[in-house]
Amino acid sequence: MTNMFPKRTSRFMIILVDILLILAAYWGAFTLASQYIIIQPRNIDALIAIIPWVLFTAVCFIYMFELDRLVKRDQTELVRKLMVASACIMVVTIAVSFLFREFALPRSVIFLAHFFMFVSWLTWKSLFTRFNCKMLNERAVFIGNEEELELIKVNLRDSKLINRKSDVAWINQDITLSEIKENILPYGLVFIGSSMREKKKSDILYYAMKQKKSAYMIPNTNDLFIMKTSFTTVGDTMVLEVKPFELTTGQILAKRILDVAISSMLILATLPIMVATAMAIKLEDGGPFFFKQERVGQDHKPFSILKFRSMIINAEAKTGPVLAKSADSRITKVGKFIRRTRIDELPQLFNVLKGDMSLVGPRPEREYFAKKFEKENKWFYYRNSVKPGITGYAQVLGFYTTSADAKLKFDLYYIRHYSIWLDIVLLFRTVLVVLNKTQAEGQQEKMAKQAVLKRVKA
Repeated sequence: MTNMFPKRTSRFMIILVDILLILAAYWGAFTLASQYIIIQPRNIDALIAIIPWVLFTAVCFIYMFELDRLVKRDQTELVRKLMVASACIMVVTIAVSFLFREFALPRSVIFLAHFFMFVSWLTWKSLFTRFNCKMLNERAVFIGNEEELELIKVNLRDSKLINRKSDVAWINQDITLSEIKENILPYGLVFIGSSMREKKKSDILYYAMKQKKSAYMIPNTNDLFIMKTSFTTVGDTMVLEVKPFELTTGQILAKRILDVAISSMLILATLPIMVATAMAIKLEDGGPFFFKQERVGQDHKPFSILKFRSMIINAEAKTGPVLAKSADSRITKVGKFIRRTRIDELPQLFNVLKGDMSLVGPRPEREYFAKKFEKENKWFYYRNSVKPGITGYAQVLGFYTTSADAKLKFDLYYIRHYSIWLDIVLLFRTVLVVLNKTQAEGQQEKMAKQAVLKRVKA
């Protein structure tokens, strides 16, 4: 039976194999290097001393990039994750060996070991995924409305959780419960839409569990409110405490310390890139290289966001406030590049240092659109209970033009589940977003591609 959320025992086994391959990679690197350079006893001692650090760092990055969840067929994504994870582990290893001189290892051994690690990880994970996915070719059915059906079809195929040749069957949520029960019998995967009535949803879930099927729900906004709730009793009645969407004083302080420390380092590290970008923008059309715009910040207070200008001067002079699209005629040649690589967001590090923004949080909206979204969904108001971020849960797991309602769910989930570790994970996973150009595509573009494919097949 398909499981998009592997059991802990399966994930533990994958991590264990990864650890063994790291040990084998270092052993192989030392063995090969010993034929060309003199390996001294202190190098062996250094290896023994540094291995626990390497393994601890590796486990952290395996968890960050979900390399212990081998359920997708996407080989390109696997390679991208392994490249970033391997590079991060190697950088941390070199940093540790540099800071602690007793951990002195020949750099050639470190580079060679991590090359072996990347190759062995890629080989075994590719084989495991290929074998595992052959066992996971269950048919999928969606119970809900047609609008969510098209979305779930595109996303399941693009994420390669189902075979591209397979179709996702649809059961209209308005038919009777007995008809739904009869129709889902041939399917192993049952997806339930967010607009279904709670009583009917509960009955379908109960029946799916009884038939030993894997069931997945698309949550509505109300579902997010009861996440991470505390329960107690009032007399003999169980009650759940639904807490406000906000951070504690300790979380706010820890988040601010992290923001100041990392943004300061990133400003120093990316200063040459920012200078080169400013010069390129100036040379293209002679206009200003910075772009300031008022956005809605924490507690709905306005602030000026700073970005590199990626559009023509006075881009909204004729149109008024308009949301940017993936293909927008107002975007300059330099703008296309800096948007694709996210370089246009770098000046926001100064917003973080100033305290208007955080490194991680909901993306700040303009007041015009914020009010518009609040009218469409009253829960949009609560996303401003924390500082807006340069990157966020919606940016890492969503797409560039994912709908405001879908992004809202990601943002509320982030606030409800906030932790420093979650911020660190999202910061590292943002690197994958920058390297993944398909994640800059909107859902409209993806749906259009899917329609073209259907016409070609027909």
